[in-house]
Amino acid sequence: MSASPTWIVILAWNQLRFTRECLTSVLALDPGAARVLLVDNGSTDGTAEAVRAEFPEVEVLRLEKNLYFAGGVNEGLRLALDRGAGSVLLLNNDVVVERTALKTLCEALEADPTRAAVSPRIYYYDRPDVIWFAGGVVGKGFGLIRHRGVNQKDEKLRDAPRAVDYVSLAAALLSRGALETVGLLDPSYVIYVEDVDWSARARARGYALWYTPTAKVWHHVSATSGGGLTPLKAYFRLRSGALYLLRHTAPWERPLSWAAYLGWTLWLLARCALRGDGRSAGALISGFADFTRILLGGTPPVRTPGTFA
Repeated sequence: MSASPTWIVILAWNQLRFTRECLTSVLALDPGAARVLLVDNGSTDGTAEAVRAEFPEVEVLRLEKNLYFAGGVNEGLRLALDRGAGSVLLLNNDVVVERTALKTLCEALEADPTRAAVSPRIYYYDRPDVIWFAGGVVGKGFGLIRHRGVNQKDEKLRDAPRAVDYVSLAAALLSRGALETVGLLDPSYVIYVEDVDWSARARARGYALWYTPTAKVWHHVSATSGGGLTPLKAYFRLRSGALYLLRHTAPWERPLSWAAYLGWTLWLLARCALRGDGRSAGALISGFADFTRILLGGTPPVRTPGTFA
């Protein structure tokens, strides 16, 4: 199995400063990608025009409106696959990639045809020796979704390449075969957990999700959705978590998951109370109510990220 030709697909919604930094790192990769595609997800800050002018070697796909994460990524994946990509490195526009990362990721993907995707080690941009993601874990029984190694100093986690439950699509190399077999991302998640869902669908088809710590990326965490806990994140992490649990866990696990997420929500509510953050507290309460409705088979109210703007 060959990863070539490898495309890089970057999703951007505003944040032109971060996009410039990301593209500068991507164009310095050694070896580089066959094509670099920027998907402008309905930006209002002139991202598409600026990138066309400043980075003529980058192809720009301008979307007229924000299709959110899965919708925007899917447009880029479709174009790359239609043009013959053998693999696609998906990146958020708020990441910076190590010069040799693409080579390392491609070697890991090509080493085993059962690998659907390979994740690098992802660090916090503003704390460059602190890990944000070292592979994803979904807790058995309780269904809690978490990052391995999060907030650990780099030298404290001396791990090896390994299979993981999911990759983060903030930065991951996906194989063409897996994309054709598993399909694209599910836009019903709106934001959050789309990557966990895609990884679960890949595992159900017999694929492995792989993590290689020698490929490195630095991430401006939550640059688009806002740093720390926000009403948007408070609500959609619960809503998207419930969709995942409904689709990928056994019925007997869901009461355990409900209790685990209740505990997590109460902990976050206590933090909101200490900060006097009533808006995020209200979003948590709404999110947990919809979380419960979804697990019981109900349909929650229609909400978009704009609801929490």
